[in-house]
Amino acid sequence: MSRGIRKWLAISAVAVVILPQAQVAGAAAAKLDCGPVTSKSEDLPRSMAIGTNPAGTGAHAMGSALAAVTSKATGITGKVQPYNGPNAWISLLDNGELEFGVINILDAKMAATGTGNYKRPFRSIRVAAGGVFPFTAGLVVREKSEIRQVSDLKGKRMAWDFGGHAINQTWQNAMLEMGGVKAGDIKQVRFSNLNDGVRGVAEGKVDSSISALGIGLVEEVNAMEPIRFINLPDTEAASKILEPYGASIVKAAPGTGVKGETHVIGYPLHLVTSSKLSEKAVYSIVKAWWDNLAELQTLHPLFKRWEKKYQALTNFTVPYHPGAVKFYKEAGVWTAKHDARTKEICG
Repeated sequence: MSRGIRKWLAISAVAVVILPQAQVAGAAAAKLDCGPVTSKSEDLPRSMAIGTNPAGTGAHAMGSALAAVTSKATGITGKVQPYNGPNAWISLLDNGELEFGVINILDAKMAATGTGNYKRPFRSIRVAAGGVFPFTAGLVVREKSEIRQVSDLKGKRMAWDFGGHAINQTWQNAMLEMGGVKAGDIKQVRFSNLNDGVRGVAEGKVDSSISALGIGLVEEVNAMEPIRFINLPDTEAASKILEPYGASIVKAAPGTGVKGETHVIGYPLHLVTSSKLSEKAVYSIVKAWWDNLAELQTLHPLFKRWEKKYQALTNFTVPYHPGAVKFYKEAGVWTAKHDARTKEICG
């Protein structure tokens, strides 16, 4: 087990707040909705849609695979609906127009409580599956760039804002803080989505952007212009910066853009649903994903980190859907710790 993962697991055992430091007080005051599901239907839906980031991202690849397995294993037609990011699809999930979404652990908490990048709470959000851990992200530059560490970004052009996927800016700010770089120290170049920001690095429009590792977008960009990820500081100070976000420093797996030993950030990537979807529907779909893990792992490398031990997390900050809880109890992975955690966050 890597040092980074050991640190994350240690943090997970004690961390219950994952919001940025400036928003902790507001998050503490925000009340989660832990009410029952509103749909009591015993009939499975004819179709389901998973909201994801744009094509080429890890979230879109995951959603595509999960939708395909759902269609094959349950008779429910699964499909993917790509958006710029969770900020663009969260209202559709909340009002029942979208059944699932791929979202990271920090974004889920912010959306449920109306804090951080969300102006109002989307109270129907429920966790269906703990998802991928660690999902990794870092700061990408052109391989020939003289930028070697975070502090070298001072005075450089960076992709900024990311529109419908605002959480990317939150993660990017945290990584800049590790190198003592403030927002005013860099030249901000605004993009409406993550894909255009990362492509902007290869095209010479910006010097750096946040990007996930091991995704199709990175392969595409590297083919245009060789890129690499900056090695983030693997220090206690960096860990303290990330701790409130539910993330940690991890060692990057070998792959495109990873040149030598490289440290990046790692965090859980959830599958969320809503209290407007019935217990039977969520139970059936989560069971299909669990039972067909081997097939999912052939569809995309990210599913190598879709381990069963991470599907029922014990440090969750948004309630699990009752349909998922029912299945995880039957699978033997839902314990008294999970019940205690539910009681803790639901008051």
